[in-house]
Amino acid sequence: MSKEGEKKEKNFIEKLNEQFTSFVGSVFGESGKDFIEETSEKIKEFSSGAIEKFMEFSDDVIEKLNLNENEQVIKARDSVEDMLKQAGLLKEDEEEEEF
Repeated sequence: MSKEGEKKEKNFIEKLNEQFTSFVGSVFGESGKDFIEETSEKIKEFSSGAIEKFMEFSDDVIEKLNLNENEQVIKARDSVEDMLKQAGLLKEDEEEEEF
């Protein structure tokens, strides 16, 4: 998917979330809106944590199966990691941020 397509999709999802939060706020008041916002943030944190653990697991499997030298496996793994970072589902490593 192109960056423009990803941006449109992200904008659509963000708009949908904003509209839903606004709807909940108008129906349940400020406490309902706060609840939805807090729940949304917790879900993002949980998703990021789960994805991070999966990437650690896959790195462990790659290492144990001695696939570190397999260029195709490493390229695929790095591509997945890059996409997850671009989507905001995986945080940048501190080491990578320094460069």
